[in-house]
Amino acid sequence: MFKKFWELCTKNAGLKVTALVFALMLWFYVVDELNKGSEEDKQFLNKVLPQEGVVAKKLPIKPIFIGAPRSGFALDSRKVVTVPEFCIVVGQKDLLSRIKFAYTMPIDVRGVSRPFTTSIPMSPIAPGIFMEETLVQVTVPIERM
Repeated sequence: MFKKFWELCTKNAGLKVTALVFALMLWFYVVDELNKGSEEDKQFLNKVLPQEGVVAKKLPIKPIFIGAPRSGFALDSRKVVTVPEFCIVVGQKDLLSRIKFAYTMPIDVRGVSRPFTTSIPMSPIAPGIFMEETLVQVTVPIERM
């Protein structure tokens, strides 16, 4: 059995070594690109944002609903599920100190009679406050009354 295993390992050894070398080169290239990307992000933020009084804050995400479900149905806001639940925002400390939530764009529930899930963008907070461009997945529980 050991002989078969040894034969399997040593057969086409040159190709196996070459594949290993290429895999290592690719791995180092990817790690280098990731490090460059994070450094470019830092430089961009340093150019765009003033240095003093800039903070980051974790805000809970609240979905905004417009309209009312079909007659005989209701939206139970306690059962709404938002993924992700929070977002990180960056901006001036005095602006962020007054902000308690990040909101989604409005979700229309007019005439709806069953639960649904939707992807909805975040609503801009204010000029000078930056957040990730992100879609939020909201599960809307519509129940019979």
